[in-house]
Amino acid sequence: MKILILGAGRIGSTLAFHLSKAGHEVTVVARGERLRALQRDGAVRTVDDRAAPVTAVAALDPGLAVDLVIVTVPEYQFAPLLPALSASAARTVLLMFNSFVDPAVYREALGGERVALGFPNMLAFLEDQRVRFNVDGPGMIVTVSRPDLRTLFAEAGLRCKVELDMPAFLRSHVAMVVPLFVAGLWTCERPSALTWAEARRLAAAWTEGFALVRRLGHPLRPGVVAALGGFPRWLAVLGMWAFSRSASVRDVGKFGPEETRWLIDRMVEANGRPMPRLMGIRP
Repeated sequence: MKILILGAGRIGSTLAFHLSKAGHEVTVVARGERLRALQRDGAVRTVDDRAAPVTAVAALDPGLAVDLVIVTVPEYQFAPLLPALSASAARTVLLMFNSFVDPAVYREALGGERVALGFPNMLAFLEDQRVRFNVDGPGMIVTVSRPDLRTLFAEAGLRCKVELDMPAFLRSHVAMVVPLFVAGLWTCERPSALTWAEARRLAAAWTEGFALVRRLGHPLRPGVVAALGGFPRWLAVLGMWAFSRSASVRDVGKFGPEETRWLIDRMVEANGRPMPRLMGIRP
């Protein structure tokens, strides 16, 4: 397949590496130092010195004939890309980012049936323009809305499953990760983990977010998120406190505050009235 990936950050680079290794013709849209590094190397390189060939360009050319566009830029950076993406002749546009927005908005803008939804559940980081990833740890499964895309990713060495209710999955995931992102932001630049008071604030935001997802008519998806949403308050507090002492919390904090602010704002917008616990942790 001819595949174009919009966004060559940690997730886009990981997907590009695996899809290129599987034999697909991969083009990535990047900018700045990332674009220069990819054009210099002609490949995505890993921290352990593996390489997968890609073509790197500075912008999406609507006239470029591709079978699939995968969008991995954060949602808060997505709006400027919509006109060129809408004009693209790509047969499928796969949106793979954290989102609390009704996907009908994107289907209307991009052409209905060709829009697919997904989520790249993996750990990935860029270090000196080389990608470091873990795609096969516990619970790390790429989730997509169509069986053909599941086959594509599975053949590229990525565990993948089909989720028939992606709006519920995406909104549930946002409700789960926003307090975790904030835990990372609060602790990544200091020597101490969360205090019990901070863990209680984040657990309260967790509860408020999960309640919003249910109020919008969605079941919590997948099962692990539904289990978290059913935690009693004391267990949610303990879970948040324990997460802040895990090895991954500082990596999460390095993602920065922009996406977290965006997601909280979209949740409040969807609710139609103030959400004091989520707004109380907004970076």
